[in-house]
Amino acid sequence: MMRMRSAFSAFSLVVATVFLCAASGSAADERLRIEVTPRISQAPAQVRIRAIVTPSAENRGLRIVADSGEFFRSSYLALDGADAAPITDTSFKNLPGGEYEVSVTLVDSQGHATTVDRLTIMVTSSGK
Repeated sequence: MMRMRSAFSAFSLVVATVFLCAASGSAADERLRIEVTPRISQAPAQVRIRAIVTPSAENRGLRIVADSGEFFRSSYLALDGADAAPITDTSFKNLPGGEYEVSVTLVDSQGHATTVDRLTIMVTSSGK
């Protein structure tokens, strides 16, 4: 019985760790990480998206998207390879209510997506 409890506790710890890593916006590799603030806001919302990128000669752009299924906004920011700033900030204004997937895609010199990081945010409707 003790062995089963110990195995269950270990399993629970692994599941919780995986969930927290997925929820925090961690990219699969560490070339790109995003932060979005605020994570919960009221419409019309302004959200700040910060992309933290490991400098590389291949880095040529960031594609930033906020998509709720009902509303879509995107932006593309050019990067200057290894000379680009490691932190890039942008913001989206006037987002209407909805649950948004905010994603940032790192684009290489060939125009291909190399790394994507995502977070989910909630914009509540004002109820007017």
